[in-house]
Amino acid sequence: MTGSRLSFSLHTMRSAPVAVCTQLMFKSVIRLAFMTPLTAALMTAFMLATFPASSASVVQSEISKLGAHESDVENIVVKATRPYYHDTLERILPLYSYSQSTVAKGNSINDVLVQSPVISLNGQGGQIQNVSIRGFSRWRIQTLLNGVPIFSDRRAGASAGFIPPSWITQVSVVPGAASTYLGSGAIGGAVNLQIATPNEQNLYVGMLNNGETQEYGYEGFADSSLTPNTDKRHAYSGSTDWKISYRNADNTQDANGNALFEQFEQTALFIRHQPEQSNITEAWSLFSHNSNVGKSSSDFPQDRITTYPKNTHWLGKVSAVFDNMTSNVWWHQSQLDTQTLRPEARINESSSNAFDYGSDIGGRQRVGKWRVNWQAQLQGREGVRINESETPITSLGSQVTPEAAISAQALSIHALSLRALSIQALPAQVAKTDAFNITTLDASEIGLAGVLDASRTFQKLSVAVGTRVDWQRQSGSGQNIKKLNVSGFTGAIYALSPHWQASVYVSSAFRNPSLTERFFSGVTPRGTVLGNQRLDTEQSVNIQGGISYKNNCLLATTEVFSQNIHHYIERIEISEDVLEYVNLDSATINGLSYTANWAPHKSKLSLQLSGAWIKGEDESGNVIADIPAHNHRLTAEYQVGTIRFFSNVLYRASKTHVADGERSLDSVVTLDIGASLPFNNKVNGRVSIRNFTNQLFYVSADDRAAFAQGRSIQFALRFLF
Repeated sequence: MTGSRLSFSLHTMRSAPVAVCTQLMFKSVIRLAFMTPLTAALMTAFMLATFPASSASVVQSEISKLGAHESDVENIVVKATRPYYHDTLERILPLYSYSQSTVAKGNSINDVLVQSPVISLNGQGGQIQNVSIRGFSRWRIQTLLNGVPIFSDRRAGASAGFIPPSWITQVSVVPGAASTYLGSGAIGGAVNLQIATPNEQNLYVGMLNNGETQEYGYEGFADSSLTPNTDKRHAYSGSTDWKISYRNADNTQDANGNALFEQFEQTALFIRHQPEQSNITEAWSLFSHNSNVGKSSSDFPQDRITTYPKNTHWLGKVSAVFDNMTSNVWWHQSQLDTQTLRPEARINESSSNAFDYGSDIGGRQRVGKWRVNWQAQLQGREGVRINESETPITSLGSQVTPEAAISAQALSIHALSLRALSIQALPAQVAKTDAFNITTLDASEIGLAGVLDASRTFQKLSVAVGTRVDWQRQSGSGQNIKKLNVSGFTGAIYALSPHWQASVYVSSAFRNPSLTERFFSGVTPRGTVLGNQRLDTEQSVNIQGGISYKNNCLLATTEVFSQNIHHYIERIEISEDVLEYVNLDSATINGLSYTANWAPHKSKLSLQLSGAWIKGEDESGNVIADIPAHNHRLTAEYQVGTIRFFSNVLYRASKTHVADGERSLDSVVTLDIGASLPFNNKVNGRVSIRNFTNQLFYVSADDRAAFAQGRSIQFALRFLF
């Protein structure tokens, strides 16, 4: 990716030594052999095909026979710096990406995501809070890390909170129906988080006063190809980088000084290797262990205290090239434990486990004047299992009150473990008997897909079309449910003048019900929830048009969009405290977004203004959930010598038309400020203040969302070696 452009970056990986990754991959295949023979056979065949060595010169020679230019070979095939279809989308859409350079640092990666005018915080707060894209959220948007999709069985959707925010240097946002390239989970769009390669070793120390957050990190980089007397034909020569991070935080506070249950502890390790001459172009792996993560909610602490005692992730990816094709294998092992204390009532505990995997192979060809891309994909989930238990709290003379729970919490070191809170800290008051211990979800799924797109430029007009055929089988509760879906897109961009362009984009998308929606049956913080095996697949059509202007100092884009969804899946109450997933007839989300960047050449000042208006209704004209309030953001940067100042003014409009499970929101204006301070060539400093004016406002319209953090001051130092 270059400049300020956005890309999906599904192939931008670098990591662990080849021998290690080879061993990990074959361990994964052995494991999969006990789960699904078809998956094991396909992945084994894929790896055996991609691991024989071949030189880059042979690859370039073969690609040139297909009419590709040398630049295409370097960027797409050999180095695989971006996905094969990036050029297709870039031909018909104005695309953007976002970095951390103008963000006042907080505790979450979401602080970077919300720079996009179409992304808003959604649901309740804390480390695993999620976002919405153009009013789509939960399982309707796809989160990726360097191209690896992150799945979750929580209704709130997948969260990237297990990734240290300082690791993410750039975020790509894909709004609208994107199923053609990314499958079922991207009916509403996607975000791709990118971990950049450091070019030198450095030590990072960060402090945040609100919540006494601490972060310590180390990044390393080694390039054996630059070492004297290195045999460049050696299979293991190339570049290797790694990252280590430790973070922890206590409870934060809102603007009124009230506690927000946002404490956590996180340890993470990342390693990536890019061989110099090998079929393997890049391999990486990440492990993250998160413990005692608090869920910030308005229920805390009187009605409910929800903690995630354990949240672990191990994922990775290996990218390879052979002949004129690129290929990838990825995996993701995850576990999330949840403990919910309802004072004076009971403790609910659950443990969710899953092993996700996938592979793909694709290539590029020229057919006449058309550039054609194709890809075959395999993706599956195995061992998706949720175990639940409930323990009633009974008193010998009195019940455990919220005040007693809070008192016990204050006596614990970090006030993070619900067992310490409600059981170990109150042994004389509480007698407990397991009410039940059951498996509420035990399911799996596997899918195969073929993707094809073609693009061409006719003088001032560029056009592109694409399609996806997707087959999926879901298994659970003794049932096998198979679905075949087709999606596609077409788009065009026309140069009206040297400075003006107009674009149109039409795409269809689908979303198969998640395993939770189909097969789950258990207790959640919202009550008893029942899955529905009769659910239909959501179908959607997205239409958007845009106009953009560009000159030497100004780049501005405005987009109008409308997306209609049929068989919209929602969770409704069928009796008191009992909910079930059902299909609604349809829903429509309409909106407008804009972005304007003003950066004159050699000017010390640059500005960015962005915003969005979004509206969503069902077929009866009722407001649907998760539609964000209108928002507008002004970002300013000013350079004085080596010091760079920045500020963000965010206006969030009021929201009075709300859906069930939501509350009205008042309008609010917040201010973030900060500065980057390079002390010398080896020490870089940074200071920032979030919510500078200490505004009190809810993080989202969810009726259980807590207030946002009050004024927070962050200091950070990076020492280069």
